[in-house]
Order: sequence, then C-alpha cells, then structure tokens
Amino acid sequence: MTNNLHAENPEDLNIGIVLQYNIADKGAIDADNLVRYARDCGFRGVSINGADELQTKLLKQSCQTYSLKFCQARSAIKLEGPDILSEIMIARNESRNIYFEIDLNQDGQIDSDEVPAMDNLRQWIGRFGHAFYEARPTKEISTNSNAYIFKNAIAPYQIYIFIHQPLADKITLNGVPEIKRAIWIDTRKELNFNQDGNQITIDLPREDDDLKFTIYGLRLEAHRPEDDMGPTEF
Repeated sequence: MTNNLHAENPEDLNIGIVLQYNIADKGAIDADNLVRYARDCGFRGVSINGADELQTKLLKQSCQTYSLKFCQARSAIKLEGPDILSEIMIARNESRNIYFEIDLNQDGQIDSDEVPAMDNLRQWIGRFGHAFYEARPTKEISTNSNAYIFKNAIAPYQIYIFIHQPLADKITLNGVPEIKRAIWIDTRKELNFNQDGNQITIDLPREDDDLKFTIYGLRLEAHRPEDDMGPTEF
C-alpha cells in the first residue's frame, strides 16, 4: 500500500492515529480483542482491510463498545522501523490523521514481528499522547531546530514543542508570547529558560534514567490576562 495519506477534506484530528488490521485470506478475527488491543496501545481509531461483511459489522460493534472510531480502510504505513514517531509528527503538522497497518495471521492473531514497534509507540503515547492529541499546528512560532511546534486546541496558552533526537543542550524559539513555565511533558520536570521579547531559549537536560525516545515533548505555559486578576470576592 502507498503512504499517501492526505485527505481531500479536513479530518477529525481527535482521532489522530488509526490502527488498520490486514486480515489474512479467509482468516478469522476476534473483534473485541483487536479493538481492545488498539485502545490499550493508545489508538483512537480502528479500520480493517480484507474483511467480509460480518467481520466488518463485528468490528464496528466492538468500536462502539470500547469508544473507538471505526474508520474506512485506506492507504497505511507499515508499523515497523525507527521512524514511526516522525511519521505521526509529520501527519499532525499537516493536520491529518495517520494510519498504521499490521498483518493478522490465519487465526486472527498479530504477527510477533509487529510487537517491538507497537511497544515503542505505546510507551510514547502513554507519556506524550495527551499532548499529541490536543496539539494543533501553529505558524506563529518558529525555530531552527529539528522540532515541531503546536498549540493546545482547547487551551491555546499551552504550547507543545516536539523535538527530535539528538537533543541539543538548548532550543531557541521565535514569536513566543510571555512564558511562565517550561516543563518536560513526560517527566514533568521544570526547565530553565531565558526570554528576551518574543524570543526564548530553553535548557534541555535529560536524566540518565529517563526513558529513551527518538522524539521528546515539552510544554510551555504562556502568560494569560486572567493571571493578572486578583482573587474574586463573593
């Protein structure tokens, strides 16, 4: 399958990442297990390729049971290799959802070769997923570093920076509002920074015992007008 995942119409970015199962010829499926597996790994959408009418119906029902979105099958990226996190960052930056596909064997089980890549993605989503799903691209802020910049769709005073390895000692951003805090999303450790007008430079230390990923995320909390308000008296 190709990896041309652009949609003609705006997508529901609350879905974000879709797990697409490829059924073996005349293969069986356990719809509940497949949907639970996708949910537990952090996916918000499920699709199926090569299913018959009954299998499709069962998967739709399981998606309703476990509050996942049933999506139509489409071109998907193989869930393997070291670039999975880069792929989801590119998709989010382009305001589109991304599909990953994995093959099922004749008994409807996941091939064991798929597990390492899934484990890496599951651990990353477990630590950075809430920020990823809230993130929407912004062009207001820029950097020369290998990073993607987003704002929180619900609370736009929160800014997310996802930075590729290898990490530099610092990152500099331009076009930034007044910032109150900078923290790593996964460890919640506060970061030192210097701000001069709309330019900010943030220190990027990581501890030796922090989990290792190819992309890390930090959150900036901008100053809000309500921060200047005194306590309300009733």
